[in-house]
Amino acid sequence: MLLLLRILLFLILLAVFLLLAALLRTLSISPTAAKTAAPPPEDPRRARQYGEVLSAMLRMETVSVKGQEDFSKFAAFQESLHPLFPHIFSRCEIAHPGEGLLIRLPARGEPAGEPILLMSHHDVVPAQAEDWRHGAFSGDIDADGVVWGRGAVDTKGALFCELQALEELIAAGWQPEKDVYIASGCTEEWGGPGAQATVQWLQARGVRLGMLLDEGGMILPDPIAGVQGRYCMVGALEKGSGSVRLVARGKGGHASTPPRNSPLVRLGRLMDDLERHSPFRAELTPVIREMFGRLAPNADFGFKYILTNLWLFGPLVRRLLPRLVPLAGSMLQTTCAFTMAGGSEAANVLPREAWVTANLRFCPHQDDQASLRALRQRAERFDVEVQVLSAGKPCPPVDVHGAPFRLLEETAARIYPGYDVVPYAMTANTDARFYTGICDHCLRFAPIEITQAQYASIHSVNECLNTTALPPAVDFYKQLLQDYCARIDL
Repeated sequence: MLLLLRILLFLILLAVFLLLAALLRTLSISPTAAKTAAPPPEDPRRARQYGEVLSAMLRMETVSVKGQEDFSKFAAFQESLHPLFPHIFSRCEIAHPGEGLLIRLPARGEPAGEPILLMSHHDVVPAQAEDWRHGAFSGDIDADGVVWGRGAVDTKGALFCELQALEELIAAGWQPEKDVYIASGCTEEWGGPGAQATVQWLQARGVRLGMLLDEGGMILPDPIAGVQGRYCMVGALEKGSGSVRLVARGKGGHASTPPRNSPLVRLGRLMDDLERHSPFRAELTPVIREMFGRLAPNADFGFKYILTNLWLFGPLVRRLLPRLVPLAGSMLQTTCAFTMAGGSEAANVLPREAWVTANLRFCPHQDDQASLRALRQRAERFDVEVQVLSAGKPCPPVDVHGAPFRLLEETAARIYPGYDVVPYAMTANTDARFYTGICDHCLRFAPIEITQAQYASIHSVNECLNTTALPPAVDFYKQLLQDYCARIDL
């Protein structure tokens, strides 16, 4: 008995010591400049000028749908860019792989290293125009200098900034030491073949990229609950995506004599079980640890206490975060979302077969095949078959300590002083995923500062962008291109 008491006392003292050590570590970390950083000074003249050009781009309806065959409106959009960016289209090489747009500014003389590629897309999702404060394709600029229209954030705004940056550099007589590419596809919104066609075009010419910058994260204030400050959120990895059909079978029959454990009931029990007890493994991968480590200094004390001491609270975070904060939790593990369902075609008939479709997003530490095995093992308990409709592998993580990521950090520090750069895991898909075979540094970031409301407008109504956010974003791309091409370590 005395030995047990001694062991218990030792464990209590050890726990107190660990908690005190964690507290001291937390208190030793001061907030960063991002907590009180101010936006760059506004440039009203450039903001008005840039806003008018973006407005013209937004007024062109470029909705894309799966299986589209008529690309004429995208060709018209691309043609409309010629008078807006005359130096680009008179100086650069232009190609149209996959009906998209690919621009190449050749290096002067022999290239001094691998090229850089800026990416975006000019296709957009449909819009319910009647629900918008301004027309979905109006391109209106209101009295507050906000430009409205589908694609303002996703992603004609970024495309404008990329093109404007290159236009201004060419107009100033810039001749890069390395090749510079800008790619803009028109099938991104439905995962079409445009990006693959561009990759094939580059591969056929032996091009391997040193750095790629696509859509993904942007500049957000207070990016997650409990964290204050301004942050450049950079997607450093991208989850894979896939869909499955979960099928349960039975004998059917009349609904007046229902059996127990019918197909729909088994599906319901499986869905409930998957939601309550995920079969997918949550992990604090290096990218996620880096994200939490960079957010921690400006977090509320309780959150900071946990994030600063993942060495102690890591198991707790892995277990609870997916349940308490779904957005952050989705970065830690494969997710499963139920999207469609079917059963009997009559209200009084039991189905012989019922089904539910689920969309999965695969994490690198438990890829598509491993996640599907875990799902099948769980489904077998409920006598449910898993039919794979599609499965895409997750992208490999980018080295956040590598030279391209450091260059992005340096550029952000020059254009957005005080802002912190934070890597994170992309849970949605981008065209960048098709480039991992020809580029080891596919970063997903558009250097445009937006509000939480503007972030929420993506694929929703009232998509808009502050024109004052455009000048610093153009300056970011200009600085990045010049520094990348001048550096010998890239």
